[in-house]
Amino acid sequence: MANLFRSSGPHIESPETIETNMWSVVIALIPALIAGVYFFGLYALYLVLASALSAVVFEKPFVKNTAALGDGSAFLAGLLLGLTLPPTVPWWLPILGGFLTVVIGKHLFGGLGSNIFNPALVARAILLLSYPALMIEWVSPLDGVSTATPLQLGTDAFSYSELIIGNIPGSIGETSVIALLIGGVYLYLRDYIDLKIPLSFTAGAVGAALIFGQDPVFTILSGGLIFAAIYMATDMVTSPVAKWAKIIYGLLGGFLTIFIRRYTPYPEGVTFAILIINGASYFLDNAFETAHFGEVEFVRKKVAHFSAVITAAVLILLVGMTLIDEEAPYPGNLSYSHLNQSVPAADDFEIIERDEDDILFAARAEAETIKDLIYISRNGFEAPIEVLLILEPDGNIENIKIINQSESPTLGARIKDQDFLNQFREFTTADAEQIMAETDLISGATYSSQTVVRAVQAGLRLLIAEQETGLQDGVYQGQAEGVQGDIVLEITVENGDIVDLEILAEQETEHLAQPAYEELEEQLLAEQSADLDTVAGATYTSEAFMEAVEEAIAKASPDSDSESDFEIEDGVYQGSAEGHAGPIELEVVVEAGEITEIEVLSENETPNLGDDAVEATKTAIIENQSLEVDTVSGATNSSVGTVNAVENALDSEAEAASDQSQTEASDADSAAENGEETDTDSSATPAEESEEESTADSDLETEIAEDTAEGGSNG
Repeated sequence: MANLFRSSGPHIESPETIETNMWSVVIALIPALIAGVYFFGLYALYLVLASALSAVVFEKPFVKNTAALGDGSAFLAGLLLGLTLPPTVPWWLPILGGFLTVVIGKHLFGGLGSNIFNPALVARAILLLSYPALMIEWVSPLDGVSTATPLQLGTDAFSYSELIIGNIPGSIGETSVIALLIGGVYLYLRDYIDLKIPLSFTAGAVGAALIFGQDPVFTILSGGLIFAAIYMATDMVTSPVAKWAKIIYGLLGGFLTIFIRRYTPYPEGVTFAILIINGASYFLDNAFETAHFGEVEFVRKKVAHFSAVITAAVLILLVGMTLIDEEAPYPGNLSYSHLNQSVPAADDFEIIERDEDDILFAARAEAETIKDLIYISRNGFEAPIEVLLILEPDGNIENIKIINQSESPTLGARIKDQDFLNQFREFTTADAEQIMAETDLISGATYSSQTVVRAVQAGLRLLIAEQETGLQDGVYQGQAEGVQGDIVLEITVENGDIVDLEILAEQETEHLAQPAYEELEEQLLAEQSADLDTVAGATYTSEAFMEAVEEAIAKASPDSDSESDFEIEDGVYQGSAEGHAGPIELEVVVEAGEITEIEVLSENETPNLGDDAVEATKTAIIENQSLEVDTVSGATNSSVGTVNAVENALDSEAEAASDQSQTEASDADSAAENGEETDTDSSATPAEESEEESTADSDLETEIAEDTAEGGSNG
């Protein structure tokens, strides 16, 4: 009698045990497992069993149950996790998942009955955050070809019948709605689940879909919503027990699922949605617990308190949705997840150009553009067809996706066929006007396929327009007056984007200016504009910096005057001009009408300042093919002297050419007065003519050099 305990009633005796409950749910999941193995192969069976059995093994140190599979709770948790895995994950991932399920999700909180969150979903969330690339890689059923899920492809990527049967990409046990419902009916008939949670969960998802303008039927059938509503949200340990608590719990979970799908990079939102409502379960039970005799007023106060909290939460959520819409005003059915799934390596998607609902995005990784994405919507036969183009930086179409369409299921929907879409790959901006002629349209769906072609053309034209107004590649200088002197900087443009900035000269207060320069440079590379925010404590320096950047950007603009300031014959010319510490003598080489080299013959400028300015000015003249270059701060006289020396060299060539022309004209006039012919003596041989021309050229060059030397000494 030592083990006999007495306590006052009431008591309820039930034949159900923990083992019975757990294994009943396992039995209910067998149809989903069979469907998953049928669609995705035997490797899917390995993944599920590896997850379930590893969970059992990892639980052994924590329990005293000697049964091979314990009480079934660890096996069930591992089984649930395995059914939510993609069929492509590596062999070790379900084993890691089993460890996370039991150790982190279950026993970290105290074991069975003490865990706040669903253990399988805790493990899945950790895997999603740790290995996102592995956890969102899907294959088509039966053929194993890599593809995207229905949620990633769009509303009409699959028919309702395909969604119900499960012949779609997705997690192993989540795709077949029929198999999931069979298991759900079994649990309901055995009285293991209360329909309040699954039905309210579904209702919350439908309501959210209607609010966000999505197809409610597609919303229910796609992703893991049915699986979550029946098997995850109804977990006896983590779900509430009060009647109204269950209803609010389910409604909130369904709504959050769709909200997360739309406004986060995770197309499938059930994992995080259920973890959130798991955390609210205890609070819901307390708010809606059944009143005991004499506690009516107490319960009313709790309900009033709960209602106030829920109202505040809804208001915060609505404000958050408004802010999200303002930050990411994507039209139609386009969402951030479409962009993220198209270019997973990108960490930012900046809107570069927008023409009504057509948008050009720059997909950037660490501030460098790695892809261009273009969203276009054009009216099809039934409704707008929404297209997303993914392009390489050189303008080649890498991929094309149909985001949404409502064409006829039999013919029009064939615009989603890869055979049709693959025609657009490798087209470039240069092919924009020939695409219609070079594309095979779909027989019986001519208008729908023409709409796709027109959308692609519109996208390429949008990119062309942006490129024509973008910056020209090169290195450009800008200069503006700061607090202590001129700020001279240099920007580097590659592929139309500013990729680097260098401060060439400045005399600002170091401890204020240097941090300001760094912050302004970071802003410039991100915004690609001179319209930047001034740095507190360095306002005037910031404004001068922006003015200098604006000047450099103006030089890089296509409409800037990039033509050479001079037209000169090929040759080598010398010139000199006064610098800061004496004459600067230069030799200028002209080839193909452009200055290709400037050599300093002599100069006495200040070492490490004036001589550096001479070199910088030389380089700027050659790069810009212009004498309109910026002076170097602190060495203005050296810079101006270099420019004047080059100008004198070029002027000497022009004067020499003019003098030669005048001499020839004068000789011709004199010969005419004497009655002599002005043509070359016809008796001269070709060799003699060549020798005379060579001698004349030599004399002319000597004359030019002497004139130049005289001009330099007099300067």
